[in-house]
Amino acid sequence: MVTGRYAPSPTGYMHYGNAAAALASWLDVRVRGGKWLLRIEDLDKERCRPEYVEALKKDLQWLGLEWDRSEPVFVQSDRYHIYKESLEKLEQMGLTYRCYCTRAQLAAIASAPQANDGSEVCRKYRANPCVSIGSSQFFNNQTEEKRSSVRLLLPDVIDEFTDLHFGLQRDSLRESMGADPVLRRSDGMWAYQLAVSVDDALQGVSLVTRGVDLMSSAHVQRYIIRSLGYEPPQYAHIPLLMGLDGMRLAKRNGGNGAYTIMYARDVEHLTPEQFLARILRIMNVVPSDTDSISLDEALHIWGNFDVSGSSSLSIR
Repeated sequence: MVTGRYAPSPTGYMHYGNAAAALASWLDVRVRGGKWLLRIEDLDKERCRPEYVEALKKDLQWLGLEWDRSEPVFVQSDRYHIYKESLEKLEQMGLTYRCYCTRAQLAAIASAPQANDGSEVCRKYRANPCVSIGSSQFFNNQTEEKRSSVRLLLPDVIDEFTDLHFGLQRDSLRESMGADPVLRRSDGMWAYQLAVSVDDALQGVSLVTRGVDLMSSAHVQRYIIRSLGYEPPQYAHIPLLMGLDGMRLAKRNGGNGAYTIMYARDVEHLTPEQFLARILRIMNVVPSDTDSISLDEALHIWGNFDVSGSSSLSIR
Protein backbone atom coordinates (compact mmCIF):
# COMPACT_ATOMS: atom_id res chain seq x y z
CA MET A 1 0.00 0.00 0.00
CA VAL A 2 1.18 3.51 -0.82
CA THR A 3 1.94 5.63 2.25
CA GLY A 4 2.14 9.38 1.94
CA ARG A 5 2.55 12.16 4.45
CA TYR A 6 2.00 15.83 5.03
CA ALA A 7 4.74 17.29 7.21
CA PRO A 8 4.15 20.97 8.01
CA SER A 9 6.26 23.17 10.25
CA PRO A 10 3.98 24.95 12.75
CA THR A 11 5.56 28.38 12.38
CA GLY A 12 2.42 30.21 11.30
CA TYR A 13 -1.07 29.72 9.94
CA MET A 14 -1.60 27.61 6.82
CA HIS A 15 -1.60 29.65 3.62
CA TYR A 16 -2.56 28.81 0.05
CA GLY A 17 0.83 27.25 -0.68
CA ASN A 18 0.49 24.93 2.31
CA ALA A 19 -3.04 24.07 1.24
CA ALA A 20 -1.88 23.22 -2.28
CA ALA A 21 0.87 20.95 -0.95
CA ALA A 22 -1.46 19.22 1.50
CA LEU A 23 -4.18 18.77 -1.12
CA ALA A 24 -1.78 17.45 -3.76
CA SER A 25 -0.26 15.04 -1.25
CA TRP A 26 -3.69 13.81 -0.13
CA LEU A 27 -4.86 13.39 -3.72
CA ASP A 28 -1.66 11.63 -4.83
CA VAL A 29 -2.12 9.09 -2.04
CA ARG A 30 -5.89 8.65 -2.18
CA VAL A 31 -5.95 8.20 -5.96
CA ARG A 32 -3.66 5.20 -5.35
CA GLY A 33 -5.79 3.86 -2.51
CA GLY A 34 -3.09 4.56 0.08
CA LYS A 35 -2.91 5.97 3.58
CA TRP A 36 -2.00 9.55 4.43
CA LEU A 37 -0.03 10.44 7.55
CA LEU A 38 0.43 13.70 9.42
CA ARG A 39 3.81 14.67 10.83
CA ILE A 40 4.68 17.82 12.77
CA GLU A 41 8.16 19.14 11.90
CA ASP A 42 8.76 21.43 14.87
CA LEU A 43 12.55 21.47 15.10
CA ASP A 44 12.61 25.29 14.97
CA LYS A 45 12.05 26.01 18.66
CA GLU A 46 12.03 29.77 18.20
CA ARG A 47 9.24 29.89 15.60
CA CYS A 48 7.13 26.77 16.20
CA ARG A 49 4.15 27.20 18.52
CA PRO A 50 1.50 24.80 19.85
CA GLU A 51 -1.33 27.08 18.71
CA TYR A 52 -0.14 26.74 15.13
CA VAL A 53 -0.28 22.95 15.43
CA GLU A 54 -3.90 23.11 16.54
CA ALA A 55 -4.72 25.63 13.83
CA LEU A 56 -3.27 23.51 11.02
CA LYS A 57 -5.14 20.44 12.25
CA LYS A 58 -8.35 22.49 12.26
CA ASP A 59 -7.63 23.72 8.73
CA LEU A 60 -6.97 20.21 7.41
CA GLN A 61 -10.14 18.89 8.99
CA TRP A 62 -12.17 21.80 7.62
CA LEU A 63 -10.92 20.94 4.12
CA GLY A 64 -11.76 17.27 4.67
CA LEU A 65 -8.12 16.21 4.41
CA GLU A 66 -8.23 13.60 7.15
CA TRP A 67 -5.05 11.78 8.07
CA ASP A 68 -4.92 8.11 9.03
CA ARG A 69 -5.84 8.03 12.72
CA SER A 70 -4.60 4.45 13.15
CA GLU A 71 -1.02 5.68 12.80
CA PRO A 72 0.73 7.95 15.34
CA VAL A 73 1.36 11.59 14.46
CA PHE A 74 5.13 11.96 14.52
CA VAL A 75 6.23 15.11 16.35
CA GLN A 76 9.89 15.76 15.69
CA SER A 77 10.59 17.50 19.00
CA ASP A 78 9.68 14.19 20.71
CA ARG A 79 12.09 12.19 18.59
CA TYR A 80 15.54 13.55 19.42
CA HIS A 81 16.70 10.16 20.73
CA ILE A 82 15.74 8.58 17.39
CA TYR A 83 17.81 11.09 15.45
CA LYS A 84 20.72 10.55 17.84
CA GLU A 85 20.68 6.81 17.14
CA SER A 86 20.56 7.39 13.40
CA LEU A 87 23.40 9.90 13.51
CA GLU A 88 25.53 7.46 15.52
CA LYS A 89 24.91 4.83 12.85
CA LEU A 90 26.06 7.18 10.11
CA GLU A 91 29.10 8.16 12.19
CA GLN A 92 30.05 4.51 12.68
CA MET A 93 29.89 4.06 8.92
CA GLY A 94 32.37 6.92 8.46
CA LEU A 95 29.86 9.07 6.59
CA THR A 96 30.10 12.18 8.76
CA TYR A 97 32.60 14.69 10.10
CA ARG A 98 32.68 17.49 12.62
CA CYS A 99 32.72 21.03 11.30
CA TYR A 100 34.10 24.01 13.22
CA CYS A 101 33.65 26.61 10.49
CA THR A 102 31.86 29.84 11.25
CA ARG A 103 28.99 31.00 9.05
CA ALA A 104 31.25 33.62 7.51
CA GLN A 105 33.87 31.02 6.63
CA LEU A 106 31.26 28.75 5.08
CA ALA A 107 29.79 31.62 3.09
CA ALA A 108 33.23 32.41 1.69
CA ILE A 109 33.70 28.78 0.68
CA ALA A 110 30.26 28.52 -0.88
CA SER A 111 30.60 31.75 -2.84
CA ALA A 112 33.93 30.95 -4.44
CA PRO A 113 33.19 31.02 -8.19
CA GLN A 114 34.32 28.38 -10.63
CA ALA A 115 34.33 28.58 -14.38
CA ASN A 116 32.03 26.12 -16.05
CA ASP A 117 32.84 25.70 -19.76
CA GLY A 118 34.17 29.21 -20.22
CA SER A 119 30.79 30.66 -21.12
CA GLU A 120 29.64 31.44 -17.61
CA VAL A 121 30.70 31.53 -13.99
CA CYS A 122 28.73 29.29 -11.71
CA ARG A 123 28.86 28.18 -8.09
CA LYS A 124 29.98 24.62 -7.54
CA TYR A 125 30.46 22.30 -4.61
CA ARG A 126 33.44 23.33 -2.52
CA ALA A 127 35.10 20.89 -0.14
CA ASN A 128 34.80 21.78 3.54
CA PRO A 129 38.23 22.31 5.17
CA CYS A 130 37.09 20.49 8.32
CA VAL A 131 37.02 17.20 6.41
CA SER A 132 40.81 17.04 6.61
CA ILE A 133 41.21 18.06 10.26
CA GLY A 134 43.48 15.54 11.94
CA SER A 135 42.98 13.95 15.33
CA SER A 136 45.40 16.38 17.02
CA GLN A 137 43.48 19.38 15.70
CA PHE A 138 40.24 17.74 16.78
CA PHE A 139 41.66 17.33 20.29
CA ASN A 140 42.70 20.98 20.35
CA ASN A 141 39.26 22.10 19.27
CA GLN A 142 37.65 20.01 21.97
CA THR A 143 40.08 21.36 24.58
CA GLU A 144 39.28 24.91 23.57
CA GLU A 145 35.58 24.04 23.94
CA LYS A 146 34.75 25.01 20.39
CA ARG A 147 31.34 23.73 19.44
CA SER A 148 31.03 21.78 16.23
CA SER A 149 28.25 20.82 13.90
CA VAL A 150 28.10 17.38 12.32
CA ARG A 151 27.98 17.22 8.54
CA LEU A 152 27.30 14.46 6.07
CA LEU A 153 30.26 13.81 3.79
CA LEU A 154 28.69 13.61 0.36
CA PRO A 155 30.31 11.23 -2.12
CA ASP A 156 31.02 12.40 -5.64
CA VAL A 157 28.34 10.27 -7.27
CA ILE A 158 25.33 10.80 -9.51
CA ASP A 159 21.85 10.20 -8.13
CA GLU A 160 18.77 9.90 -10.28
CA PHE A 161 15.08 9.27 -9.72
CA THR A 162 11.86 9.75 -11.62
CA ASP A 163 9.63 12.41 -10.15
CA LEU A 164 5.99 11.50 -10.68
CA HIS A 165 5.19 15.04 -11.81
CA PHE A 166 8.44 16.35 -13.32
CA GLY A 167 10.02 13.21 -14.74
CA LEU A 168 13.67 12.14 -14.62
CA GLN A 169 15.84 14.03 -12.14
CA ARG A 170 19.57 13.42 -12.38
CA ASP A 171 22.26 15.31 -10.48
CA SER A 172 25.51 14.94 -8.60
CA LEU A 173 24.90 14.57 -4.88
CA ARG A 174 27.45 17.27 -4.23
CA GLU A 175 26.19 19.69 -6.85
CA SER A 176 22.58 19.22 -5.77
CA MET A 177 23.41 20.67 -2.35
CA GLY A 178 26.44 22.87 -3.03
CA ALA A 179 27.92 21.89 0.35
CA ASP A 180 27.93 18.97 2.74
CA PRO A 181 24.62 19.25 4.63
CA VAL A 182 24.44 19.71 8.38
CA LEU A 183 22.91 16.80 10.29
CA ARG A 184 23.25 18.28 13.77
CA ARG A 185 23.87 21.96 14.37
CA SER A 186 26.60 23.29 16.63
CA ASP A 187 23.95 24.21 19.23
CA GLY A 188 22.84 20.57 19.37
CA MET A 189 19.66 21.03 17.33
CA TRP A 190 18.84 18.42 14.72
CA ALA A 191 18.82 19.56 11.13
CA TYR A 192 16.04 19.12 8.60
CA GLN A 193 17.89 16.79 6.21
CA LEU A 194 18.51 14.16 8.89
CA ALA A 195 15.16 14.40 10.65
CA VAL A 196 13.02 14.24 7.52
CA SER A 197 15.02 11.33 6.10
CA VAL A 198 14.85 9.31 9.32
CA ASP A 199 11.14 9.95 9.75
CA ASP A 200 10.28 9.07 6.16
CA ALA A 201 12.23 5.83 6.56
CA LEU A 202 10.73 4.82 9.90
CA GLN A 203 7.18 5.77 8.94
CA GLY A 204 7.43 3.64 5.83
CA VAL A 205 6.64 6.61 3.59
CA SER A 206 6.63 5.49 -0.02
CA LEU A 207 5.37 8.67 -1.73
CA VAL A 208 6.39 12.24 -0.88
CA THR A 209 4.45 15.09 -2.50
CA ARG A 210 5.77 18.60 -1.78
CA GLY A 211 6.90 21.88 -3.33
CA VAL A 212 9.40 21.88 -6.18
CA ASP A 213 11.77 24.03 -4.09
CA LEU A 214 12.70 20.81 -2.26
CA MET A 215 13.49 18.86 -5.42
CA SER A 216 17.27 19.07 -4.94
CA SER A 217 16.92 17.87 -1.34
CA ALA A 218 15.48 14.60 -2.59
CA HIS A 219 18.93 13.51 -3.79
CA VAL A 220 20.59 13.82 -0.39
CA GLN A 221 17.57 12.44 1.44
CA ARG A 222 17.61 9.39 -0.80
CA TYR A 223 21.29 8.93 0.07
CA ILE A 224 20.68 9.21 3.83
CA ILE A 225 17.72 6.81 3.72
CA ARG A 226 19.69 4.22 1.73
CA SER A 227 22.67 4.59 4.08
CA LEU A 228 20.39 3.79 7.01
CA GLY A 229 19.25 0.62 5.26
CA TYR A 230 15.83 1.66 3.95
CA GLU A 231 14.27 2.09 0.54
CA PRO A 232 13.70 5.73 -0.46
CA PRO A 233 10.20 6.87 -1.35
CA GLN A 234 9.00 8.08 -4.70
CA TYR A 235 8.75 11.84 -5.07
CA ALA A 236 6.12 14.04 -6.68
CA HIS A 237 6.94 17.74 -6.59
CA ILE A 238 4.45 20.48 -7.39
CA PRO A 239 4.90 24.09 -8.52
CA LEU A 240 5.18 26.79 -5.88
CA LEU A 241 2.39 29.30 -5.39
CA MET A 242 3.35 32.95 -5.71
CA GLY A 243 1.51 35.92 -4.26
CA LEU A 244 0.25 38.91 -6.21
CA ASP A 245 3.54 40.63 -5.38
CA GLY A 246 5.45 37.92 -7.23
CA MET A 247 6.94 36.56 -4.00
CA ARG A 248 6.75 32.94 -2.98
CA LEU A 249 4.08 32.36 -0.37
CA ALA A 250 5.59 31.70 3.03
CA LYS A 251 4.27 31.92 6.56
CA ARG A 252 6.56 34.85 7.22
CA ASN A 253 5.11 36.96 4.39
CA GLY A 254 1.71 35.52 3.60
CA GLY A 255 0.76 33.32 6.48
CA ASN A 256 -0.86 35.99 8.63
CA GLY A 257 -3.09 37.74 6.12
CA ALA A 258 -5.51 37.24 3.27
CA TYR A 259 -3.61 34.23 1.90
CA THR A 260 -4.48 32.01 4.87
CA ILE A 261 -7.07 29.27 5.07
CA MET A 262 -8.27 30.91 8.27
CA TYR A 263 -9.00 34.17 6.42
CA ALA A 264 -10.87 32.36 3.65
CA ARG A 265 -12.99 30.47 6.18
CA ASP A 266 -13.60 33.07 8.89
CA VAL A 267 -13.54 36.36 6.94
CA GLU A 268 -14.55 35.50 3.38
CA HIS A 269 -16.87 32.76 4.68
CA LEU A 270 -15.96 30.36 1.90
CA THR A 271 -17.11 26.77 2.11
CA PRO A 272 -14.46 24.03 1.94
CA GLU A 273 -15.67 23.22 -1.58
CA GLN A 274 -15.25 26.83 -2.68
CA PHE A 275 -11.77 27.02 -1.21
CA LEU A 276 -10.73 23.74 -2.84
CA ALA A 277 -11.95 25.09 -6.18
CA ARG A 278 -9.91 28.25 -5.67
CA ILE A 279 -6.71 26.26 -5.00
CA LEU A 280 -7.31 23.91 -7.92
CA ARG A 281 -7.99 26.87 -10.23
CA ILE A 282 -4.66 28.40 -9.25
CA MET A 283 -2.99 25.06 -9.99
CA ASN A 284 -4.75 24.93 -13.37
CA VAL A 285 -6.39 21.64 -12.44
CA VAL A 286 -9.96 22.87 -13.01
CA PRO A 287 -11.41 25.47 -15.41
CA SER A 288 -11.36 29.13 -14.35
CA ASP A 289 -15.14 29.19 -13.96
CA THR A 290 -15.22 26.38 -11.37
CA ASP A 291 -16.73 27.86 -8.23
CA SER A 292 -17.02 24.77 -6.06
CA ILE A 293 -15.70 21.22 -6.05
CA SER A 294 -15.89 18.28 -3.67
CA LEU A 295 -12.94 16.13 -2.71
CA ASP A 296 -14.51 13.18 -4.54
CA GLU A 297 -14.75 15.26 -7.71
CA ALA A 298 -11.19 16.52 -7.26
CA LEU A 299 -9.99 12.95 -6.78
CA HIS A 300 -11.58 11.89 -10.06
CA ILE A 301 -9.99 14.78 -11.95
CA TRP A 302 -6.58 14.41 -10.28
CA GLY A 303 -6.08 10.88 -11.58
CA ASN A 304 -6.00 12.22 -15.13
CA PHE A 305 -4.14 15.47 -14.58
CA ASP A 306 -0.47 16.37 -15.05
CA VAL A 307 0.63 19.09 -12.63
CA SER A 308 4.10 19.50 -14.14
CA GLY A 309 5.18 22.35 -16.36
CA SER A 310 5.95 25.64 -14.67
CA SER A 311 7.93 25.62 -11.44
CA SER A 312 5.67 28.33 -9.99
CA LEU A 313 2.08 29.48 -10.26
CA SER A 314 0.69 32.93 -9.45
CA ILE A 315 -2.45 33.67 -7.49
CA ARG A 316 -4.85 35.64 -9.64
